[in-house]
Amino acid sequence: MSRRVSAFLVGLLVVTSVGSAAGIASAAQTDIAIQSANTSVDQPAPGESFTVTTTIANLESSSGPVDITDVYVRDSSGSKEYARVEDVGSVSSGGTISVPLTMNIADAGEKRLTVHVVAQDSDGTYHRLNYPLYVDVDEPDEAAISFSTPDLVAGQESSVNVSVSNGDDGALSNVKLELGGDAAVENAERVSASIQSGEQVTNTYQVTFDETGEQTLGATLTYKTDEGVTRTISRNVTVDVDESNVDAELTARTTTANGSSVIEASLTEYGNVELRDVQLSAVVDGETVARGIMADVPAEETRTVALDGTDVPSGTVTVVARYTAAGEQHTTERTFEYNPQESSNITLTGVEATVQGSTVTLSGEAANLGSADADSVFISVAESDGVSPSSSNGEYFVGTIETSEFSTFELTATASGNGSVERVPVLISYSVDGERFEQVVDVDVGGTSAAAASASADGGDAQAAAGAGGPPGQSSDSGGILSALPMALGVVGIGAVGFGVYRWRQQS
Repeated sequence: MSRRVSAFLVGLLVVTSVGSAAGIASAAQTDIAIQSANTSVDQPAPGESFTVTTTIANLESSSGPVDITDVYVRDSSGSKEYARVEDVGSVSSGGTISVPLTMNIADAGEKRLTVHVVAQDSDGTYHRLNYPLYVDVDEPDEAAISFSTPDLVAGQESSVNVSVSNGDDGALSNVKLELGGDAAVENAERVSASIQSGEQVTNTYQVTFDETGEQTLGATLTYKTDEGVTRTISRNVTVDVDESNVDAELTARTTTANGSSVIEASLTEYGNVELRDVQLSAVVDGETVARGIMADVPAEETRTVALDGTDVPSGTVTVVARYTAAGEQHTTERTFEYNPQESSNITLTGVEATVQGSTVTLSGEAANLGSADADSVFISVAESDGVSPSSSNGEYFVGTIETSEFSTFELTATASGNGSVERVPVLISYSVDGERFEQVVDVDVGGTSAAAASASADGGDAQAAAGAGGPPGQSSDSGGILSALPMALGVVGIGAVGFGVYRWRQQS
């Protein structure tokens, strides 16, 4: 409780005259008393100004008015005076007067004070009155200030959070928080219209310390309680500010993104300073061929960005990173050999064409020359003039081909009409990283004519039939053997060559 008044003093009329507190008869009857002494704040904070209002009564039993010459407040020992007012004014018989005194007490604790009143009656006699006053001085607990600070580096702007919490039963209004101390603070003053009971408001400040070592941040909070009392509290914290250390490393390499070749640049900060406003550029022979912007790089972290490699030629490329660290501009470079890559590139290799009548058979390999695995690889004969896919083997599902690997396939096409078959179109379809790709490749089959192949087959049958009843003196058997010998030798030769090619392919 902030003030306590002894019960026996309530309503007590203190009547005094010159030289006596009990009152001595004089020419003028003077009866005066201190009716009350009240504080404006129940529990004033240390150093907080508050008002003591003293009510003085000149009783009707007095024979005339009195002049209140002095009202003052002292501690119980009388050695320290907190407030005084002089020449207050006159109080007529039966009247009262209230005298406010503004004061503050620096130290917390329960304080026993005394209110003193000096009055002079019409005869010039002075009367002195005393009134006890108890004040409980305590640290205010309605509002609390708390800090949240990151690792601080000299010269670098950092974010500091300062929170105000309302621990009172009622709302705090007109809340003003100001941050200062050894740091330069941007927008130092923040205002909240009100903070409800049990709630917290956090303000973020941008601060910059110029010096290293132990530094101070100070917050001053002013608010009004739900009782209408305006209070100001302060809190200081000591923080450690480190010396700045910029240690950035830039790497660059060629890779692919969305089917296109790009330059992947990574910037790592091994120091204790954040790299801000990072701008990247790719330079070839002094000319900038690609640009990019990177997010801020916190201390001990890495950020990566891809630069478009469309306009970047193969060869030596220098990647340059420009950024701000601890308030100063810095540049880091990295030179490397740029070799454009394609993430998707399925190519047919070692394709062989075999023609039998109107049927053209293609066999070979599908190789993945891209930088990423190809999925759902599907190869088929495409429709065109003179060529159509065979119903039996016109398409071939390969599946997945990993990068730098290949898979075999076999397709069958049907040639139509009497025209020469020069090329067979082959459709290649696959997906890379979820994106589907298609391309048509023309396979050269050497200009084979379907009509000629058919006629050759018919001519052979006629000759065989003619040989059965050949000219006189010629044995049909010997003629058949002699005519079949070159063909047999040819078949043996072709088989040997084919076996050699097969062994070479198996060994390779």
